[in-house]
Amino acid sequence: MAVDRDLPCSIVDVIEILGIPVIRNTGTQLYCRCPFCDDRSAHFNVKVADDVFRCHRCGRGGGVLHLYSLYHNVSLRTAGDELRSLFSNGARAERSLRANSPEVQIIASEEMQVASSAERDSTYTNLLSMLTLADTHREALRKRGLSDEEIDQLGYRTTPAVRTKRIVAELQERGCKLAGVPGFYCDRETGGWLFATPSSGIMCPDRNSKGEIEAIQVRLDNPQKGKFRNLTSSEKYYGTSAHCCPHFVGVDESLSSVYLTEGVMKSDVAFCLSKRLGMRIGFVGLTGVSNKSQLQRALQELREFGISRIVMAFDSDFKVKPNVAEARNYAINEVIAQGFEIVPLSWDQGVKGIDDLFLSFVLKKS
Repeated sequence: MAVDRDLPCSIVDVIEILGIPVIRNTGTQLYCRCPFCDDRSAHFNVKVADDVFRCHRCGRGGGVLHLYSLYHNVSLRTAGDELRSLFSNGARAERSLRANSPEVQIIASEEMQVASSAERDSTYTNLLSMLTLADTHREALRKRGLSDEEIDQLGYRTTPAVRTKRIVAELQERGCKLAGVPGFYCDRETGGWLFATPSSGIMCPDRNSKGEIEAIQVRLDNPQKGKFRNLTSSEKYYGTSAHCCPHFVGVDESLSSVYLTEGVMKSDVAFCLSKRLGMRIGFVGLTGVSNKSQLQRALQELREFGISRIVMAFDSDFKVKPNVAEARNYAINEVIAQGFEIVPLSWDQGVKGIDDLFLSFVLKKS
């Protein structure tokens, strides 16, 4: 495509720096897992000589600039500027997907054992300290009812679009462990560490009952199936699968009850809004409505806090979604079986989540 001809990189270079999984390389075409939809069968086709791509599942396609701009949700002009900066002075990416190498390339199956929660917390804390929050993301969080002070306290960041090699180098200089930390993996040829840049969105720390960041969820800017995706490098060479935990916010020994809900951001927002309403509430958010192992872990840790009552605050869509209703019923029965008092909440279906409900109260109060 003419718009891409003055770029110092090819579409193969961009696929590599974005970390898009390549399932097969025929020499003239690449078959990848599409980064824009829930693709598990390599519907994403790249014609190497033409520098073009197309996903036969979701229909997205275009040239080099279109791929980069769609991935990071930036304009074509911005995409061009960033790619020229990344590949300035002829510093092209290492090419492991060479067009003259027709052998089939399968994603590496080697996976590192996950690092300890303390090691992940240290690496993720340092990673987030090196990033910023884009104005567009800050404004989106304000619309959810958060103040700038609350947003800063939560530590949310925008996914990095560039400088990932510099980020890795800085983390290593700080003494952070990368092996076994989801999101980091090895370059098969050089053995150097790389960062699996997630799709564009807001990075949300997933904190355990001790306040440690065990994982990072990304609130996607352009979700195709599911608004959130966990930071992972499971399909990379010596990468690691995401190991999320029940997200604790505002829970301490002084409380006798907590609210159980869905997701990291929902818990954080609801907690901040509850404080503004003069309520002392702790929240635990499951990073998967039907995640039974997380529920078991949450109940065990809540018992250690001395919590005796759990307020069930799942989204109102359990009334119309059978899978959510099934997960909610299982959670209620499990909470009762574990000896907790249970208070199932329900509200009008026009208000989806507990965070939306509290926001409506805040707006009425103001």
